Amino acid sequence: MKLLSWNIQHGGGTRDVRIVSAIADHNPDIIALTEFRARPGMALCQAFAANGWPHIASSGPAGIDNGICVLSRTPLRCDRPSSAPPENAVRWLDVDLPELNFGFGVVHILTALPGAKEPEGAAKTRFWDALLAAAEARISEPLLFLGDFNTGIPMVDEAGSTFVCAEHFARLSALGWIDVWRRFHHDATEYTWYSLPKGGAPANGFRLDHAFATPSLLPRVTACRYSHAEREQKVSDHSLMILEIR
Repeated sequence: MKLLSWNIQHGGGTRDVRIVSAIADHNPDIIALTEFRARPGMALCQAFAANGWPHIASSGPAGIDNGICVLSRTPLRCDRPSSAPPENAVRWLDVDLPELNFGFGVVHILTALPGAKEPEGAAKTRFWDALLAAAEARISEPLLFLGDFNTGIPMVDEAGSTFVCAEHFARLSALGWIDVWRRFHHDATEYTWYSLPKGGAPANGFRLDHAFATPSLLPRVTACRYSHAEREQKVSDHSLMILEIR
């Protein structure tokens, strides 16, 4: 089966038709969307349901909150409450796939909490602490964590050393979780998001979109790759990620 993960940028808006078309071209069995928003999300869900993805679950974002939506050709179950800090509960959705005997958590880790009067990185650290606690508790399950982590390894997943919570990102691997894309592509460099150029300077690239597997699920993962064409064509500002799982 094929699992596609994608940050669709601010809910998709007027790009909804292009988003549906781009995803349909990859023909995934399961779709995991981050930056899913309530109002434009209605049209997206209707289009996907009409085209063969009838099983839908979301984290229930309101207004312009960025949430999570999962759409599937096979039944899915979402019984587990969000483990994210309360201010970011809609940025985490746990999904079980009873017919496929594995589960996954879709996360969108924010860079900062808008309008919050707190030290830089405080909200991001709270989210990462929650993710690491869940990762430690669930390491024995056949499980993935995937989505937009807004984090990576300095000098590896970015040219410089700017990532906040890079030590948390590294801790996930230390707990025994496997960076699936890196497992297949080793020392390769690919970026899934680029900063906006300023003052004529070139844009900086970052690998922000990840999938981590537990040891028991990893043998079932047969491929993990990025598709950059959609970002280059400005369907979204992120590249999408595709995993193939037996």
